[in-house]
Amino acid sequence: MKNKLLIAVGCVAGIVGVRVLIAAPGWFKERRENRQFIAVNNLTPERLIARCGPPIGDETKNVYPIITRDMNYKSNSRGTIVFKFSKTAEESSDWVFVSMQDSNGGTDYDSPSTKISALSCLDSKK
Repeated sequence: MKNKLLIAVGCVAGIVGVRVLIAAPGWFKERRENRQFIAVNNLTPERLIARCGPPIGDETKNVYPIITRDMNYKSNSRGTIVFKFSKTAEESSDWVFVSMQDSNGGTDYDSPSTKISALSCLDSKK
């Protein structure tokens, strides 16, 4: 009787273990995607500088009632990348991340994973 109980418990533990091993890659992928989404969507000029260092170009334009800021970073694989931010001219306004593009305007980086693959310092794990 005791042996049968141990065998049953072992079988259940084996089945649970296999299911966990099958589901684990999906959990890790989802966790990575969530981290990348948060890292990119909470991006401000200050966070960008903190993660990636000073830009090679930084231009702010005051076009009342909007202030725009373009920051250029050198990518190892993609040339120069331009980060575009904007905010209202009010003093209490926060910067909003608008877009990320090649300096020649040819490529838009739409998903968090493409943004991080273009400039790896954006990833909060690094």
